[in-house]
Amino acid sequence: MALAHLTVIASALLGWSDISIQPTKGDRGMTAFQRSMGGPDRASERTLDTLKRHDLQREYKKDPSHAIMRLERRAQELVREGRLDAEIVYALAELSLVEGRRLERWRRTATLDPYIDAVSYAHDYLFDPELRDGRGPSDPRFRLACEIYKAALERILHEVQASKDGRIEPDATIHLKVNGKEQIFDVVLRDSPWKASDVQKIILASDYEISGLNTPVYRYGVGVPLIGVRITETKKGQVLRPEERFYPPEMAFPLTAFLVPNSRIRGEVEANAGRRCTLELIDPVRHRTVGTRDNLMSVESDLSKPLAYMWSRTDLERFRWKGLLRPEQGLEQTNLLLIRPYEPGKIPVVMVHGLISSPLAWIPLLNELLLDSNIQQKYQFMLFMYPTGVPIPIAAAALRETLSQAKQLYDPNGSDPAFDQMVLLGHSMGGLLSHTMALSSSDQLWRLYSDRSFSDIIPPRDHPEDIKELQKYLFFEPLPFVKRVVFMATPHRGADLAKGIVGRVSSNLISDPDRINDLIYRLVKDNSDYFDRRRFRRFPSSIETLEPNSPILAAIEHMKPAPDVKFHSIIGSTRPTDLEYRTDGVVPYRSSHLEGVSSEKVVRSDHGVQKNGEAIGEVIRILREHLAQQAPELSGRPRDTAVQSVTTRIQDLPPLPAAR
Repeated sequence: MALAHLTVIASALLGWSDISIQPTKGDRGMTAFQRSMGGPDRASERTLDTLKRHDLQREYKKDPSHAIMRLERRAQELVREGRLDAEIVYALAELSLVEGRRLERWRRTATLDPYIDAVSYAHDYLFDPELRDGRGPSDPRFRLACEIYKAALERILHEVQASKDGRIEPDATIHLKVNGKEQIFDVVLRDSPWKASDVQKIILASDYEISGLNTPVYRYGVGVPLIGVRITETKKGQVLRPEERFYPPEMAFPLTAFLVPNSRIRGEVEANAGRRCTLELIDPVRHRTVGTRDNLMSVESDLSKPLAYMWSRTDLERFRWKGLLRPEQGLEQTNLLLIRPYEPGKIPVVMVHGLISSPLAWIPLLNELLLDSNIQQKYQFMLFMYPTGVPIPIAAAALRETLSQAKQLYDPNGSDPAFDQMVLLGHSMGGLLSHTMALSSSDQLWRLYSDRSFSDIIPPRDHPEDIKELQKYLFFEPLPFVKRVVFMATPHRGADLAKGIVGRVSSNLISDPDRINDLIYRLVKDNSDYFDRRRFRRFPSSIETLEPNSPILAAIEHMKPAPDVKFHSIIGSTRPTDLEYRTDGVVPYRSSHLEGVSSEKVVRSDHGVQKNGEAIGEVIRILREHLAQQAPELSGRPRDTAVQSVTTRIQDLPPLPAAR
């Protein structure tokens, strides 16, 4: 029965849905192309018309590969005459893909050749400057060429992974023998915070599918979305490299495969010879386009699956319950989690989850923030994980200490002005923790337990460190690098649910941290005249602190905020009604409303406001406002890194048609 009550409180308080990722069923790599053409094993009517125009339809029915070869020769003739036809190039791309599928269906060994040809022809169609007038964006073939490129490249990557070595590694070369010809792929990763050594494993994003996420973020363009995986090296549970202090055990991040082939129709490949191509691994968070300045195309990317994959490789599902019911065990896992390597010059946004929750709660918001190019180029995102059953003063001290460690690690000399503009986003109880990062406690918390001066306390003889530990829980000053705090469904004055039967039963299930109880016992024992033994036997649990009459919440409300910190409230309301009765189902408006904030936004939402579309839009507005108020070097318009780096990249790769 007790666990049933806890399930009720969880369903009300969590504000997240279970997000999972599992292997894809069936051939998803061809799905989009199949929907577009009506089937991957036959040519479209428009391509058949091209064959008719060149008297190749009958031959194509008898011998498809020979007909494709003759059409290619016709394209090469047109190149020499200076009148290359986009219609022929598209037809070659489509026919090559269909031929690869036909050979694959009959389990022939020569299937890789037509797939490489399909990528090459599709690349010519999309990027050759001579075809610009023949490939208008309103032409359905333009998008179909992207699908052909993606479908064929996916087949190539699967073939590579199924080969003897089976690895795709930056700064390495892949050699494949096909029909006696050697196909060579030089793999490169450029201009990314990820180093080549970070890409320890590559997974095709289409090999997995997500459930439990309402709005996966997928950008259409050219290329094959990938999941890059990096394993954090540890020894006996400890991270070996200090700079990886805040890395999850397994980091997953988006990449996009972009193959730069040499062109057969332009004579860059000798007849019956193998190819040497460059397989570019693009970081789609940093670079959203590829091509030349006068012909840029969007990079296709999947930003949701890497996040879901990364969290599926953790024990967050178990941690959120262990962190509530056995909080002392979870304290060792308290940490700040980065989703990308730290990037100087970007403002940190730290997200703090609420009760019985985990960093998974932020995936919907992270999706949308990474999709916004201006936000992504100016901010970096970090997730604070903590056991939500610990008393709020202890959880707040852990957050304060962790953020201070991040400052010392990433900006020890104060040379990065972006770090000193940190933004905190706190959902539910996480908003209370975030609030204390910008408050001066004075003796508000101490006065709840004693009427004497803290300096008069006598430290236990055998544990002199106890006094310093208690001090960090009860006394604190604003963190100077925190400049903005956003409250999302935050119960500043508690929640009625916490004091009801569900709250009382749930609170009884939470075990008190033994170490903290021992500390309090020793202090009270050696200072019996300083404390009321009946009141100061332990800190109240997190759920007890969320009761509407909580002395700790009252003390926090009376603390003085830092004058240079701005606060914002985003409040959920399940239905339009008077302020007195407005609620998100857990926290009433009278509790989530806070006087003196820079802005307050009420959205139609339950307690899971951090995944509400209108609330996400308000977060984006606040972050843009924060940028606008920064110094020029932080608030200026971000440079178009995609355009600048692509120009350099193209020069370094084998010649593109555009360079001719």
